[in-house]
Amino acid sequence: QAQATPVALAQQVAIMQALLVLLSILQCAWATVRMPEEFNVEKDFPEKEKWKKVQKYIRCDLCTLLVSHTADALGETYLEDDVYDHIDKICDAQELYDAHEMISRLDADGVQSWSLEKASEASKRSAHEKRWQTHAMKELCDNIIKPHDDEIKDSFMKIKKRKQTKKGADATDEIVRDACQKSRLCTSEAKGSEL
Repeated sequence: QAQATPVALAQQVAIMQALLVLLSILQCAWATVRMPEEFNVEKDFPEKEKWKKVQKYIRCDLCTLLVSHTADALGETYLEDDVYDHIDKICDAQELYDAHEMISRLDADGVQSWSLEKASEASKRSAHEKRWQTHAMKELCDNIIKPHDDEIKDSFMKIKKRKQTKKGADATDEIVRDACQKSRLCTSEAKGSEL
């Protein structure tokens, strides 16, 4: 049998190292990227990227919106299976996304902040902006809400058990706060800020 030369061994080691680096990059790059059926690179790409940059500022707002919507849809008398069924489809909320828009504001010091708010009748966003804001919300949901579905489910069940022992106020705010804080998408004092 022929023995491998030092050069051949070095090449094999370099190839193995490159493969390990590639595998580690692929392991860290699991994110959902949604693309609409129609996509015009010249017209759509800049708009898509604009709203993609805003995503990091609306994480808490989106969590609050979707968990609150889920709580409203389930009502007060729900079973564990109902929670699982609804959470599995939590990101499939086209009408909810369409009814909300990303709003930019400047504070007294001129610092820009973003929030997710119900779209008003006087909204000046174009259909193109609406399409890409909705797209950004869906994509963000897939990447930050869906991975925390267990925390959200646990919050619903924990608060339901707690409310069964003590009757009182609506549990929606408590569920939203618990789920979004456990998911680390909201802090106790921050809403609309980058985490």
